[in-house]
Amino acid sequence: MKTRIAVLLLLVTSSTAFAQRGAATRANTSTPGPAHDPHDLSGVWLSAGGGGGAGAASQWRKESLPPITAEGATRMKANIPAKGPRGVVPAKANDPIGEANPPGLLRTFLYNRPFEFIPRADKVMQVFEWTNHWRQIWTDGRKVPVAEDAGPFWYGYSVGKWEGDTFVVETVGLDSREWLDDWGTPYSESLRLQERWHRLDRDNLELTIRIDDPKTFTQAWTSDKKMYRLQPKDSPDGELLEVIFAPVDEKVFNENVRDPAGGVVKK
Repeated sequence: MKTRIAVLLLLVTSSTAFAQRGAATRANTSTPGPAHDPHDLSGVWLSAGGGGGAGAASQWRKESLPPITAEGATRMKANIPAKGPRGVVPAKANDPIGEANPPGLLRTFLYNRPFEFIPRADKVMQVFEWTNHWRQIWTDGRKVPVAEDAGPFWYGYSVGKWEGDTFVVETVGLDSREWLDDWGTPYSESLRLQERWHRLDRDNLELTIRIDDPKTFTQAWTSDKKMYRLQPKDSPDGELLEVIFAPVDEKVFNENVRDPAGGVVKK
């Protein structure tokens, strides 16, 4: 009984925090900011759509993805999501996140939690609040390795450079056990991801990604634009929290909430 009450309190507290975060963000998206250094991405950023998982987009594109290959279709069929047109109740899905596995780079972007860019002399550090993880984007002139020769890593191997006022990041070596989105879209170890970060003004940052994965899609494709807002130091999201997706906590939630709600009783 104590465990169930604790889980319910956690859910109520989390929902309230998500709502407050979303309200604070919406109140801060009215007008562009003043002059800025377009090559300085430092600071904490949050999706302009609001914070928390509840308001997160499930896909990278509003329109259909390009045709999927036979190999991609086989992997897609094996992925059983809890969201989207193929969605089932979470207890009957096989989403890797359901067992507290790392979300990986692409789904971390979709989840709409804050992240921080920290520029260094030879790299840019990107720190994510969700799962309390970080990655290195190397800016020391090194070449991007062949995709199959890097990793696999949950957050990939990334190399970045400036093209005018756009920070272009090439990422390979992403672990293909994760999904591209919440709808169970797969990707392979051959995926080559290009991120294009463009700071429009002091407060607004734009991201588009390009997916090139010939084992999964018949052609490369580009995402919709994702917009992020700079979070002032004294705002609710001005500093990153420790948000660790711990297996021990997820096990308690699954056994007491997720599985009973889905009619699944595990012995």
